[in-house]
Amino acid sequence: MSFNNFFNLIRYKSYLKNLIIFLPLFLNYTSWSLSNFSKLILPVIFFSFIASSIYIINDLIDLETDQKHKFKKFRPIASGLIKFKTAIYVSSVLAIISLYYFFKYSDFIVFFLVFSYFIINIFYSIIIKKIKYLDILFVSSGFFIRILIGSIISNLQISNFFISQIILFSLFILICKRREYFYIYDDKVISKYTLKELNIFSKILLILNISNYLLYFFYGNRFTGSFSLEISFLIFIFLIIRYFYINFKNKNFDPISVYLKDSYLILFSFVYFLNFILGFYGFY
Repeated sequence: MSFNNFFNLIRYKSYLKNLIIFLPLFLNYTSWSLSNFSKLILPVIFFSFIASSIYIINDLIDLETDQKHKFKKFRPIASGLIKFKTAIYVSSVLAIISLYYFFKYSDFIVFFLVFSYFIINIFYSIIIKKIKYLDILFVSSGFFIRILIGSIISNLQISNFFISQIILFSLFILICKRREYFYIYDDKVISKYTLKELNIFSKILLILNISNYLLYFFYGNRFTGSFSLEISFLIFIFLIIRYFYINFKNKNFDPISVYLKDSYLILFSFVYFLNFILGFYGFY
């Protein structure tokens, strides 16, 4: 097995999702320090291992469907570059390493969350993904678990607003991704959803994301007193509408691929975080 096939197998690009674990620390800027950031580095790495284990299991279960997908058919398992048994072995090793780390070096509650994430996703891959609406809720729960892990390890609270924002945003991304069943498969693959309802839900969630962000302006405990929050709102509107446009017009459905291939999303994401940093330190 070549290094290239191995890294494609574990879907290393999807590790970007696990940076959400840093979110509680980022939002509590008074706690920024090298030691606090270092507390989260290893948990992010080892959580990525358990996530990769799940990705591999999901690829094994979805083998036949992935072989009909215009892009997923080139993945190591679907294309036959990595054998079934080898994939199972890699998945098992990654899961064991990750669970051992969290059991040995973290609080039991964090280990429980990581183990729950693993079981929930196994359950999802085998059964829940076939159940309409529930499949999306199960996947979005993974983002909530990431936030909780970061909050517990860093010993920092995160507001209900940001939890709801992450959940709404993840639901928006997942609904948009479900549209691929109607555009991206070589052979017809039956979807639980209709294209019409996915289009409607994606637009509703787009509005809810923007509305929820806007409501925070009237929330009493703003985490920063500068104008950076208002500026971030404008940038957020651009980012989410840009993603929505790419999904609908360019028919690109993989969130990581959409993000990494669009220079505007990368640039304005950087501006988004830079704006908060400048606001935290009172530049405006």
